[in-house]
Amino acid sequence: MTRLNRPGWLAALALITACGGNGGPPPSPAGDLVVSYFQGGPTIGAMLITISGGPVQNVTAASGQSLQVSFASPATATTKIIVTGPLATGDILTLRVPDTTLAAGYAVHLDQVADNVTFSLIDPTLHTLTIHR
Repeated sequence: MTRLNRPGWLAALALITACGGNGGPPPSPAGDLVVSYFQGGPTIGAMLITISGGPVQNVTAASGQSLQVSFASPATATTKIIVTGPLATGDILTLRVPDTTLAAGYAVHLDQVADNVTFSLIDPTLHTLTIHR
């Protein structure tokens, strides 16, 4: 059996380390989920939404939307969002989440809807929200 000297050990260690992976940490699963809206009733000017199923780090209006957005997480895995502005069918919100591989566990619920002109409450069942990657 041959005994390796110090340079031999260093070379062996470098070879083992080089074979050990891709050379860096795994990619982060953090990313964005999108909330889409379908207008099935009168034009609305504000909505209160609940996102459940996991943590939400940030909420912004989707690209190209001129909406005002405010959010808070009053309980673990629950985020409340208020959206005001010219709401129309399409992608309205972008949610930053820590792990997009858990996207199927997130759910969106439309709690309240206000009329675009009077801001009186109207039936939220006429409007639909979906959440997707």
